[in-house]
Amino acid sequence: MKAHLLFPDRDFDPKADPPRQWPVVAQDLEVDTLLAVMAQEDPFLLDVAARALMDACGAGDGRVIAYRQAALRDALDHADEVRALYDLVVEAIDSRKKHLFGMGLFGRYPSFNLRGAVELLQTFVQYLRRLRQQTDSLIGRFQSEAFGALFSSLQRDISDDYFEAVQEHLETLRFRHGVLLSAGLGPGNAGVGYVLHAGTGSRPGWLARLLHQAPPEYTFRLAERDEAGAQALSELVDRGINDVANAMAQATDHVLSFFELLRAELGFYVACLNLHCKLTEWGVALCLPEFHPMGSQSLEARALCDPTLALTLKHAPVSNDVTANGKSLLAVTGANQGGKSTFLRSVGLAQLMLHAGMFVAAEHYAGELASGIYTHYKREEDAELQGGKLDEELERMSEIADLIRPGGLWLSNESFASTKEREGSELLLQVVDALRQRGIKVALVTHLFEAAHHLQRQHAQEALMLRAERRDDGSRSFKLEAAQALHTSFGADLYAEVFGQS
Repeated sequence: MKAHLLFPDRDFDPKADPPRQWPVVAQDLEVDTLLAVMAQEDPFLLDVAARALMDACGAGDGRVIAYRQAALRDALDHADEVRALYDLVVEAIDSRKKHLFGMGLFGRYPSFNLRGAVELLQTFVQYLRRLRQQTDSLIGRFQSEAFGALFSSLQRDISDDYFEAVQEHLETLRFRHGVLLSAGLGPGNAGVGYVLHAGTGSRPGWLARLLHQAPPEYTFRLAERDEAGAQALSELVDRGINDVANAMAQATDHVLSFFELLRAELGFYVACLNLHCKLTEWGVALCLPEFHPMGSQSLEARALCDPTLALTLKHAPVSNDVTANGKSLLAVTGANQGGKSTFLRSVGLAQLMLHAGMFVAAEHYAGELASGIYTHYKREEDAELQGGKLDEELERMSEIADLIRPGGLWLSNESFASTKEREGSELLLQVVDALRQRGIKVALVTHLFEAAHHLQRQHAQEALMLRAERRDDGSRSFKLEAAQALHTSFGADLYAEVFGQS
């Protein structure tokens, strides 16, 4: 049985290694804020959501994104039913705990292992039956390929005939009428070739046994206090059922692995429901984004906002519209504390959530797929740094250069601002030119005027220049407008706000 709720042709791997750039991207985009809401204090959901976003930091796969978007649409339309399925699977997995004590205590005895495996599988079969009943009631109401394939698989693989056959085998393996073994004699009259037989499954009555004509049987009885004999007989039984006990353990592990995988894949959609519910509560517009092939230079958004800021403020923040179709460079300048970094984060999170097959915090969003997402943000002063801040920035940039590939997205927030204006501008321009020559899309925030002026002059056709708005009274609207860079970032406004007018 396969879940295949996240990928059309393979299982979700919760232990896959994340892309190397993930820790930095997660820090710069403040992904932990999203994950906390998605998890709702559930460590398992936290891990599943984190794994899904880790994968999304790499190359976007259009087929997988469309597959998940359709499934997510079903989940949003039938949220209670999806949560009920998830709760049932969690209950099934938790039911295993009551079987662990006895199996752990007597784990070296095949007879106890077999008995525990039979009881556990019996419990799992009851949950499989409930799962089948729930999914039968949902067929026809879910439209996505992912949920349709899951429901069809459950109908096919755990049919009524399956339940009858499993129940019959479990009843046989309880050996209510004793264990029937056969064996041969080997060197030194040691037993060899032990074979366990199913037997008739029932014990005849006394009259039938009296009238039945059968070959003579050789029997023996153990004395009541013959502990050594009882131990020897028990060992004979264990040797005979050892292979069956191992097979039953594998069968229960197979069913358990199905439940665990189904829990992980359903968990992703439950985590998305948690986030969707909270963002909707705070009035944030959400949409399933459109996506275009890598290299199409597509970016268009309406009412795009930063979901992490919404979750922090507990209300919808200021949103922005952007149309950058045909542009390979997006540069944001303008007033300090005018919303530049927030806007850049909103673009990065939108791309990450698009890759993951999730909704985006916007009324409308259309972007191109990327071969990977990379961030290069300024860092606060670190007392443990062995070199200067510029050395640290260059080292991180070198690591990105080793990883990034054509079709990637590079997000830069005030890179190389730790040095002089001219030197920082030259470094930024060289990096931007090198990346764009390799077909890498660039979105950056900078207050380096020389760099911004050069970009708007030399790359007018390929670049979209945005500027954070400053009102006449010096206040910030946190809106961005298409405009050229200015010589000032209006730092005097902040000085006046803190220290008063001079």
